[in-house]
Amino acid sequence: MVYTWKNLVGEPNLCGGGHLASIVFCCDPRRKKCPFRDYALARLGISKEMFVEIKEKHRVESDTCFGNLAYCCSPEKNCPRRNKALYSLKWNFRQYLQYKWEILKDLVPREMMDRAFTERVLRQYGMELLELDTQKVYRALGFGNIDMKAVWITEVVKSENLANEDLGKELKESEFIGVRMPKVMLRELDELVELGVFESRSQAIRAAVSLLLKTCVKQKSGVKQEA
Repeated sequence: MVYTWKNLVGEPNLCGGGHLASIVFCCDPRRKKCPFRDYALARLGISKEMFVEIKEKHRVESDTCFGNLAYCCSPEKNCPRRNKALYSLKWNFRQYLQYKWEILKDLVPREMMDRAFTERVLRQYGMELLELDTQKVYRALGFGNIDMKAVWITEVVKSENLANEDLGKELKESEFIGVRMPKVMLRELDELVELGVFESRSQAIRAAVSLLLKTCVKQKSGVKQEA
């Protein structure tokens, strides 16, 4: 497919659900941290240094957030400072997108353009969530990135009580706790999971804690008898 500046029409910011091509609307990494921008750069094989170098190559001085129109956002986001800068330059939004397109062509290799215009950082999801304390089940819509462990709910479609009685009983009789362990120990644990000794990390940790508690209980009983 042949891409032109027109493919940027209607493209929101990367953090607003835009495709990887929306990297062209992203801000200066030297002055603002953004995990979504950094994720997109990694997916496109662009270093932060190259990103800055190309943006500066296309620098247009402006009274905007970063002083350079190259770092300004998508027309889909209302931004008075960007609009004022465009007015001062006597640019319309068509000229602005054509300018952004020239930047994008320098940023993204031709063979990566398909990925740039088809892949997103923030994707749409249909979700089913279980609230452990109340055992309420929620069906919801949202967007985010599973790989980055960042998902937001945009709409709850339905809620109901948990129908699985066995799972409900297990939840009532159990409690979730966070566990940290040395990486060396974790690798050994994972090897046991890979060998099929345990079904999962969780099962292995439960088995280890259970064995430790049984041992401690026996020791405690022995101490009491001696006393």
